Amino acid sequence: MTNLSPPSRRALLASLLAAPALNRALAQNAPQELRVGGLFPLSGANALLGDEAARGLELAIAERNAAGGRPIRLLRADVTEPAQALAEARRLLQAERVSLLFGSVSAPIGLAASQAAESLDSTYVELAAAADALLERGGRHVIRTAPAALDYGRLGAEALTRFLPNHLGQPADVLRAAILHESGASAESIAIHLESRLREAGLVVAERLPHAIRTPEMPAMVQRLRAAGVNVLIHAAAEGDAVALFRAMQDAAWRPAAVIGAGPAWGLADLARAIGPALEACFALDMPPIETAERWATGARPFAELYQRRWGSAPRSGLSLAAFAGAQLILAQPNLERGPLRTALAALDQPEGQWANGWGFRLDDRGQNSRARPVLLQWQAGRPVSVFPADAAAASPV
Repeated sequence: MTNLSPPSRRALLASLLAAPALNRALAQNAPQELRVGGLFPLSGANALLGDEAARGLELAIAERNAAGGRPIRLLRADVTEPAQALAEARRLLQAERVSLLFGSVSAPIGLAASQAAESLDSTYVELAAAADALLERGGRHVIRTAPAALDYGRLGAEALTRFLPNHLGQPADVLRAAILHESGASAESIAIHLESRLREAGLVVAERLPHAIRTPEMPAMVQRLRAAGVNVLIHAAAEGDAVALFRAMQDAAWRPAAVIGAGPAWGLADLARAIGPALEACFALDMPPIETAERWATGARPFAELYQRRWGSAPRSGLSLAAFAGAQLILAQPNLERGPLRTALAALDQPEGQWANGWGFRLDDRGQNSRARPVLLQWQAGRPVSVFPADAAAASPV
């Protein structure tokens, strides 16, 4: 500065003194960051599902931020049991000042998060878990964008009356179904609705057997189902018990005419790697996979490309696509505070086919999206492919 003339020195000093004030003005005019929380099991038995749902949420936020406007920041918490979920939900809402919470793939985690949201007058959005218990409080603080257990029951009845008889070349009245399910809230809710809907449709339900997670009793249950003459087996469980089921069937040298999984674990690429060729031609009641009819799920392939660019691999299941689509809708609302958000969502009426995975949106009085429906997929050449209903089918069954 000693080489500058007095006027130049005065101008430089003035600019230096003005810089902090300018920076403060720019900061005040910049859009304020909006924070949202994500509660998922990112470790433990449900880590694959939790991480896949969290990836869908993360991509929805990235897309929203790329469009401009108020920036959104995701604060994720790894939660594996209810007490931890309750504590983390409270921390995010109180200490981190998030506007709302997303989760969870696990009903106990979702229940705990919704309890925290209710006590702190905030909103919890469930992107995956199907358990009936999640909406028993009446929907004042909870919104579920994904299918409910009842939707899985309805699809199961439709598949066993309208699809499976033609596929197997057998009339519906010779089908003897069994429902095997974990004792967890979502799996049990799905199983209860499946049994009810199958019986209403006039189908024979030979057994509905609950089992503990990681049960050692799978071989005995397989023998029981075999003795009961079961030819359609529906299993609602996580990937670990699905693998145990196939091992027990192999050891018993028995396999029913149709094996149908129920729930998001049955659409995981990791399940196919764990089970191997035995999973080929098996079915699952699940969220729409990437391989769904393009006319129905117009955004599935663009999402898969976005996922590939972000993580260097294909989506592990349709769960990330469902979480992405559900979060997109929520984050598109102009105000994410509980009252204005609920009012805006209650006014929405989107027909099926509006979302990237083929869903639409209409909120019922419990907080359930009534236009999110699962599909029947089949494992073909190592990939989950929609085969029913016809408008979602990307291929014929094999």
